[in-house]
Order: sequence, then C-alpha cells, then structure tokens
Amino acid sequence: MIKRILVPLDGSTLAEQAIPTAGRIARATGGSVTLLRIILPPVDYVYGPYMLRPAFTVLDQGVQKALEEATHYLERVASSSYLAGVETEVVAETGSAAEMILSVVEAKNVDLVVMCTHGETGLKRWVLGSVAQKIARYAPVPVLVLHHHTTIAGQHPHI
Repeated sequence: MIKRILVPLDGSTLAEQAIPTAGRIARATGGSVTLLRIILPPVDYVYGPYMLRPAFTVLDQGVQKALEEATHYLERVASSSYLAGVETEVVAETGSAAEMILSVVEAKNVDLVVMCTHGETGLKRWVLGSVAQKIARYAPVPVLVLHHHTTIAGQHPHI
C-alpha cells in the first residue's frame, strides 16, 4: 500500500508538474506527500586577502539562507490546491540531488517517488547524468517518472 509519497522538486515549473499526480495518488490511498528540495553545497574558492572570516562561516551562512529559501518555497508549493486535504511535509536538505533523494527515501520510509524528468538526451545527459534515471535505477521503492511531454497541460499548480 502506498502511504508515503516523495516528490523531489528543483524549483522548476517542470518538476512541479508531478504535484497533481502525487496529490491524486495520496488522496486515493489515504497517503501523505513529502516535498523535497535539495540545495547543492557551495564550493569554497576563498583564497588570499579576501578570506577575512573563516570560509566555513561564510559557507554555513550561505547554505543556511538557501535552506530557508527552499523551505519557504516548499511551504508555498504545499499550500497549492493540488495538495488540499493531503497531509504534506516539507524537507530541505543539502547535498548531491540523487544521493539525498535516495537517503530521504530510506529515512522517511517512502513507498513511492513521483518526479518529472527534463528528458535530456544525447551528450548533455551523458555528461551530466539524469537524476531521474539514478533514482529509478537505485531506489528501493517504485518510482513514477513523468516525462515533460506527457504531463497534462493546465495541471501545473499556480503558486
């Protein structure tokens, strides 16, 4: 039975197109939805006289601000009409997208991942990899991957 649904979001309208499907599945099964936003950690390139404060302090402040912004974004998404009446949790984390999504799947005992793919092909996909492909391959639970060409027009929540 599907009780816990994870929807990873990257802040794009494409990724948000997974929300209506996740909401319908959650309502049909009496389940809940966890909205997840992963923030990539900054790379420290601080050298020389510009390093007035320890680099980790500057980085920690930037990461903390990014996590706060991600949480506000997720809370706004959670209030969309597509999730009305559905128990919804928001989680913002830092790290590599695929690895953190898989970690949250385990930590939250997720039963299903619902996500959209950008549908990249060729060299760009080979060089950058596909988060959706990694999740579909390594997740210990079913993954519903919605291709951007198959999402229903007009189903995007207006946030």
